[in-house]
Amino acid sequence: MSYSKTFLKRIKDKLLKKREDIISSLDEIVSQSNETSERATLDEGDKAVAHYSLHYLSQLSYKELKIYNSIEISLKKIEGGNFGICEICGKEINPKRIEAIPWAPFCVKCQEKREKGLI
Repeated sequence: MSYSKTFLKRIKDKLLKKREDIISSLDEIVSQSNETSERATLDEGDKAVAHYSLHYLSQLSYKELKIYNSIEISLKKIEGGNFGICEICGKEINPKRIEAIPWAPFCVKCQEKREKGLI
């Protein structure tokens, strides 16, 4: 079973939209980070809140960057004609999984094994 051109177009559009969302989110994180660092004369309580906020924002941006990289890889795979193949077992990823997580590099079985540390 291989994906139809219509399916791939829909997935590509989803990937491009998610990529745009991530770029906007990261722009916002950078903006908030700059605003926080500009307030160098904060009292200790405000500094603690600012530090926590920066930590939270950096964790969010790390997760977003990982997804962004996966999206870029997926877009290249679509262009290369090898999209939707599990990177572990080499089988085609179920279209329902692709619909839910278009940048998923693994099929459900391999993802579960990976999360359990079996792979």
